[in-house]
Amino acid sequence: MYEDPGAQTVVSRVGAAGHRCCATLYRSMAGALLALCCRSVLAQPVLTIELGPENRGPGLAVPSGGDGQNAPDTVNGVVCRRISGEKSLYMYVTIQAPEYAAGPKDLYVVAEVLDETCGAVQVQYDKSAPLRNVATQYSAAKGFALLVGGGDWRKLAFFLPEASLMHGQNFSADFRLCAPAGLAVRRIAVAATPPEGFDVGGSLDPESARRLHVERQAGMELTIGTGDVQGPMCAAFKAMSVTSIEQYVDWAGIEKEQDTWDWSHWDEQVATLDSAGLKWVPFLLVGPAYATPLWFHKSPMSRYYRCLEHGQESKVQSLFNPDLPKYVDRFLKAFAERYGRKGVIESVLLGITGIYGESIYPAGPEGGWTAHLTGDYHNHSGWWAGDKDAVAALRGAMAKRYADIAHLNQAWGTAYASFNDILPFHPDRAPSDRARADFCEWYMQAMTDWAVFWVKTTRRYFPHTEIYLCTGGSGTPVLGADFTAQAKAIAPYGAGIRITNEGSNYTSNFTFTREVATATRLYKTFCGFEPASSVDASGITARIFNATASGARQLHDYGDNPLRTGAALQNFRAGLPLLVSRRPALTAAVYLPRESWPFEPELIDRLYHTAGWLRDLTDLDFVTRCSVADGVLEEHRLLILGDTPVLEPESAGKIEEWVRQGGILVVVTGTSRPFAERLYDNRAWRSRLFAESAVRPGDLLEPVLNGPAPDRWVLQVGSAADEAWLFGDWNGRERGSEWPGLEGAAKRWSGGTCGVYLPVAPGADYTLKVSVHVPTPAARPAGNTVAVNGTVLGRMSEEGACELELPVPAAVLGQTTVARLEFDINTWVPALVDPKSGDKRKLGVAVRRIEWVRSGTAADGPDGTAMLDFRLRPEEIGACVKSVGKGYTLYLPGLADDDKAPARFLGQFIRDTGSALPGVAALAPEDGRLDCIYTTRTDGGVLRYDAKNGTIREEATGRKTPRILRWFRFGH
Repeated sequence: MYEDPGAQTVVSRVGAAGHRCCATLYRSMAGALLALCCRSVLAQPVLTIELGPENRGPGLAVPSGGDGQNAPDTVNGVVCRRISGEKSLYMYVTIQAPEYAAGPKDLYVVAEVLDETCGAVQVQYDKSAPLRNVATQYSAAKGFALLVGGGDWRKLAFFLPEASLMHGQNFSADFRLCAPAGLAVRRIAVAATPPEGFDVGGSLDPESARRLHVERQAGMELTIGTGDVQGPMCAAFKAMSVTSIEQYVDWAGIEKEQDTWDWSHWDEQVATLDSAGLKWVPFLLVGPAYATPLWFHKSPMSRYYRCLEHGQESKVQSLFNPDLPKYVDRFLKAFAERYGRKGVIESVLLGITGIYGESIYPAGPEGGWTAHLTGDYHNHSGWWAGDKDAVAALRGAMAKRYADIAHLNQAWGTAYASFNDILPFHPDRAPSDRARADFCEWYMQAMTDWAVFWVKTTRRYFPHTEIYLCTGGSGTPVLGADFTAQAKAIAPYGAGIRITNEGSNYTSNFTFTREVATATRLYKTFCGFEPASSVDASGITARIFNATASGARQLHDYGDNPLRTGAALQNFRAGLPLLVSRRPALTAAVYLPRESWPFEPELIDRLYHTAGWLRDLTDLDFVTRCSVADGVLEEHRLLILGDTPVLEPESAGKIEEWVRQGGILVVVTGTSRPFAERLYDNRAWRSRLFAESAVRPGDLLEPVLNGPAPDRWVLQVGSAADEAWLFGDWNGRERGSEWPGLEGAAKRWSGGTCGVYLPVAPGADYTLKVSVHVPTPAARPAGNTVAVNGTVLGRMSEEGACELELPVPAAVLGQTTVARLEFDINTWVPALVDPKSGDKRKLGVAVRRIEWVRSGTAADGPDGTAMLDFRLRPEEIGACVKSVGKGYTLYLPGLADDDKAPARFLGQFIRDTGSALPGVAALAPEDGRLDCIYTTRTDGGVLRYDAKNGTIREEATGRKTPRILRWFRFGH
């Protein structure tokens, strides 16, 4: 402590009497200060607002609007206001009293709410901070309450330390209640002193714990991602069989000043978790802008990613930075020394780079909470290889690959004088295909190598702890993550992968996570699934099914998701008993042509879309050149290849070897799409494996009517029932206002060539009515024809909404029970008509309704129903089949032109395989139908997820009756 020599001298002179006088003076000053503080607190009254048709109470206001709509209500004679509106989950409160005009202040909030639903109630408030941003303006208050549907009015208390009182939230609010939809609130109070009996730690009452309790078989990890935890929250999650809590533990929050480590916050959190009997999953982060201390940002060691698109730097540390590894090592070592032996860690999750911490390059968006430490920074999806260390790394990698610059020049078609002349280039501006492939391979391998460094270093300090590498995205090369390569590279260190890209739709979740699940199973490691953000109630069930059916070891969810609504909480609890470790038994696979994606990244979305349809037929693995080389096909009977312009000869050879041993290879491509022709010469391979056939894709299946044709049949295009009846290049379902008086009518945009199957009673004449809207760009003098079974009957010649009515004679329909309504439409691209639209789809006309009426049917007759099936045409299919060794190939060019055609054909093929390949058993006897029921065979039996009603059905081996889980009344 610094001591003033002058002060010492004065004290020595006054003697003992002086000491007594000074002491008296100090006591007087302290008393005055205490009195001043007391008057300050007493001068801040308790503010109360009574909610109802007209809110009453000075000093507080409750606005209504946006995501915080609320409306007056009366419950058993008690007036209140309810959170209302489809997307409203908050009730905002503004503090207007002059006594609370200046912050920061510690505040207490008490809300009186009706406990009539299930879910958590929390408070987020505008907290004082040196650097204000969205994260600080919506900080979590201390306090946690859980509604259990008891039916009584409850007082819920929360502590808001250092409230800024700067009205930084929406509607100039200071805090908001975060609550289940429809929450009724009758009174809110704000004070500077705690309410009587308030305990910020608190506990969960026994009745709530009983109602929440879930029994679940041990073995699968269930981790909840959240901010700071409190006792009641931990107890609630523990009751629901949650095994661990995940929290962001970033370097910036622990070493704010160089060489000064502050562990106090995490010490408290670990103690809370330990006392609750929960484990911890620390998300260890170094490199992202928000996770790296400011002192490092400002130091000479800091080196940022630089994009090739604009030549601008990010604020994310470049993985090529040669100084960064030692600081990663230093952070991991310090963390392990502090917590590695406490017995509280379930697993560690590694956040190695990117915007949030996934093992991907920066991908946007600009701004947001990740900029709270550094301020906004350059941030977008792009190629981040422009910093000087990346340049050096690229040159070194190419020198290692080619050894001699002459060899590189020959391969690339360039004329570099030396490797030091090479500069990173955007793949779209690569000097050749070979250069483009080499650059993208290097870019992805650099990310894999960085992941290995992190995992290897972590394993040194955590020799016996589970390690997950955090990754994300769709697998596109621009993000840098090759999921299969990452899984293979880190498996020797006993590490698994957490992939962070799920949402509420099951098929999307399946396509985004399946490569990771396949790869980690092949390389004998493990995986976990995490949502990208919020998930709705139906998504809770879908995610549980995806995790357990995929063989995942861990399911992560954010705490807000299961507690957001009563339905979400009920679905969460209902599905958890099925969340157990399983091993899927899969015999079909889809090939992901990663070697093609650097050239045509749009293939990814196209393949995932098709794979979503295929998943409805049977469960599938996603395999790549890496896993194929390592024998993944040995356990599979069927392999499906889509558009694959680039196929490496090594992969082609492995696939041929597998076919000759008895595999069945089906190739489904678009018309005129090159298959295995780019970059490598695979002509001899294609000749050995595939039959040359002129069979049209539409001839492979015969549509048949299941039952009689109705007299009047109506198809509402854009409805859930239209899928089976459409063929060709339709766009997705949507709603529009093209038809006067029908605002929000369901519709689809046609493409250029598409159609509708029509149910027919042979020998009858029909009338066809089509409700369409022809936009100006499609209204041209020619085109827009309407045909049935190849006979043109008319055209859509008028611009705007029209009702086209055409007679269809029996002679055109022939003797089949299903006719083809065929549209040949002029297409246009919205983005070319209006550059502001950003819509690059090829659109034709908007179609709302098809009406098909048999001649003689009463005008006011009811609409009938019809069911459509498809049968294989063995003779036509036989022309596409080639026997290769013990196996078979089917080459079906053009089938992928219709995004539904591959699934329709393969559904019949895998269910009735013997019709196409005599003597071959069905490839998918359990399923094979497009019915939104997803089937998986596992080591414990068969699981079925019905997406239409949100149920999971377990048909376990040895179980006499199936077990069906659906959401049920809370507490029962």
